[in-house]
Amino acid sequence: MNRIAVIAEYNPFHNGHHYMLRTLRSRFGSSAPIVVVMSGSFVQRGEPALFDKWTRASWALDGGADCVVELPALYALSSAEGFAAGAVRLAARLGCTHLSCGVEDGTADDFHRLAQASLAVLDDFRPGQTGLTYGQYVSQATASQTTPETAALLGEPNALLALEYVKAIHRYAPSFEFVPILRQGKHDGADLTGPFASASAIRRELQAGRLEDAAPYLPAKELADIGRLLSQGQYADYSRYGDCILYRSRLLSPQELLALPAFSEGLENRWQRCLLQSTSWPEALDALKTKRYAYSRLRRMGAYTALAVSRADMEKAYLEGPQYGRVLALSPLGASVLKEAKKEIPIITRLRTGLNRLSPFGQRMIQYDMRSTDIQSLCFRSPSGRGGLKDYYASPSMKKSIFRQ
Repeated sequence: MNRIAVIAEYNPFHNGHHYMLRTLRSRFGSSAPIVVVMSGSFVQRGEPALFDKWTRASWALDGGADCVVELPALYALSSAEGFAAGAVRLAARLGCTHLSCGVEDGTADDFHRLAQASLAVLDDFRPGQTGLTYGQYVSQATASQTTPETAALLGEPNALLALEYVKAIHRYAPSFEFVPILRQGKHDGADLTGPFASASAIRRELQAGRLEDAAPYLPAKELADIGRLLSQGQYADYSRYGDCILYRSRLLSPQELLALPAFSEGLENRWQRCLLQSTSWPEALDALKTKRYAYSRLRRMGAYTALAVSRADMEKAYLEGPQYGRVLALSPLGASVLKEAKKEIPIITRLRTGLNRLSPFGQRMIQYDMRSTDIQSLCFRSPSGRGGLKDYYASPSMKKSIFRQ
């Protein structure tokens, strides 16, 4: 049976996401489960998701997904390479056969050619020695190994992430079939024009209190839910989150910062100086930014300080791969996938009864997921949403599921 994996954040779920799920359903039919591997309480840009993970997973279920499984925070907060590798390995352990993502242009064969070219030059990358970020190096080195027409794809906003997915397929799931879906609109487009808008543009409008401007780009149920969550203050306030980073960073010595992922090459000293002198996280980011350090890396480093992520645990996660499948939402068709996946990986539907089935490292890994939720909750706009331990009490969204743990 075909099982289609989609790697997503749904921050928030919008019409473009709905279009992709409908397209996959039309292409593969009603009997092929769509399994979403979704970032949880923190997302890859290095900050809390705007809304909680159970709500976002329920939107995916409403939009046509059959199963939503949380991507552990150690992967969700990684570079594009680590993010893709963790998600693809989890999808493989769940028994998926296909991986789909949105791209601006290009075919599956194009991305396989790019992946082969990229893997051929990757061993030559030395952080700090080229003057390039990882993404810049991959783009330039890969372009030199392929045709100009194929290399031109790397100029599109989502191409590098799609490339990392296919590289991860080559490494960890060579039997996967890659299924690119042409996007209707730019992945990181800043404008609200045309029938679709990016999640970034929609978040900008929501955070500015302009729900009416974002409304045309949201499915009806999600629009109603978002209106309610905004009115209740049940969403992440990024100024509160920035204060968490400043607080934690001011407590840590340069030596302690070196125990966190991505701190190296003297950046720990610059970090401490800038975070002590800055009055806000955006101000600190501007002070830290150089050609050598991309904003994306710096934001993830901020998350590492706020969540006290261990460099050793991050490296172990890359070596060993995902240790569990944490279910956030499920339909009866998705339940059939998880019933088989239980033979390959522990499936967690409720934390209270599932923790003891995990390896010691799996228990450490899931602690970061729980910590991410606790910090995201602490950053909610309304005090009523700031309580901790939600991972222990929240249950997956179900659609008449026959699944039993």
